[in-house]
Amino acid sequence: MAEREQSNGCERTDGPAIVSLRTRELDMREGHAQWASTLEQLYCETDVAWPDPRRHFDAEWGGRPFGDLHISTIRADAHTVVRSPAMIESDSGTGYLVCLVTDGQVEVEQSGRAAVVDRGSFVLLDCAAPFVFHSPAPFRQVVVRSPREVLTSRLPGRIVEHGTARSITGHSGAGGLVGRLFVDIADMNGPMSEGAAVAFASSAVDMLATALTEGSVVTSAADRHRTEDLTRVQRVIEQNLHDTDVTLSDIAAAAGMSLRTVHKLFSAEGTTTRAWLHQARLERARKYLLTTDLSVAEVSECAGFRDVSHFSRLFRGTYGTSPGQYRKERAHRGSQ
Repeated sequence: MAEREQSNGCERTDGPAIVSLRTRELDMREGHAQWASTLEQLYCETDVAWPDPRRHFDAEWGGRPFGDLHISTIRADAHTVVRSPAMIESDSGTGYLVCLVTDGQVEVEQSGRAAVVDRGSFVLLDCAAPFVFHSPAPFRQVVVRSPREVLTSRLPGRIVEHGTARSITGHSGAGGLVGRLFVDIADMNGPMSEGAAVAFASSAVDMLATALTEGSVVTSAADRHRTEDLTRVQRVIEQNLHDTDVTLSDIAAAAGMSLRTVHKLFSAEGTTTRAWLHQARLERARKYLLTTDLSVAEVSECAGFRDVSHFSRLFRGTYGTSPGQYRKERAHRGSQ
């Protein structure tokens, strides 16, 4: 969903692609309409309901892209946001939302689970599944929007799915660290280069994945062991991405498993070992393009591709443009 500059109470402020909305500057009807429209544009198609539709709704929203993520801050009166199955059919928004409460309390429902999220804690919502977000009183929160593949490339899909609509404490452990980082990013005023934003966003998602794993409810010992094994194999792959000669058998041996076991681990996640290795190399190349001054040929080599022409064709097929043009476009966007 593309962002656009709003009027009538919405203004673009200093900094890269920051959009803000203040409903107090609008009349009651327009304030309701603009709030609902902003949530739909930035997150996904939803219905919004207020305890008393005849009363003025006081709310503020502001946000900006940050690497692969989008970081928003929200202060709002009580209201309810509903995403229905019919909306999912008509709306392509399939990413994830991390809602970190900084003041007040909110309630969420998804996948048959309900959670109360207090100040300092956060919850994960999947835009590809119906949900209800309810704030019974005024509240503040930071919302992080992540593309689906950014999170599922770090965690098995079933772990991510099992982690939705579960309150994760932000007062200690991994949840506390990632929560403070998201708040700091949201509060950041000074400019940051696109490369630095990509690097910090990647680290933030790594921390989020750890927090989700730490806070997840494991359904069985077999699930836990399978997740640990898959994570170990993925770590071995990432440590050897630069090696053009590494084979799947080498990876399995380094992880202390048979090649058959490794294939079964990835098959259970709906992919293959080779496909995951291929995507991991492209993702590393993409990050190097944005965070280093390496030439395209050097990026190709560091990501484990034997031939720069082959790398460029694969990159274009995945990201829709050449590696060099991708770097220029993202650098231009980050400087605006």
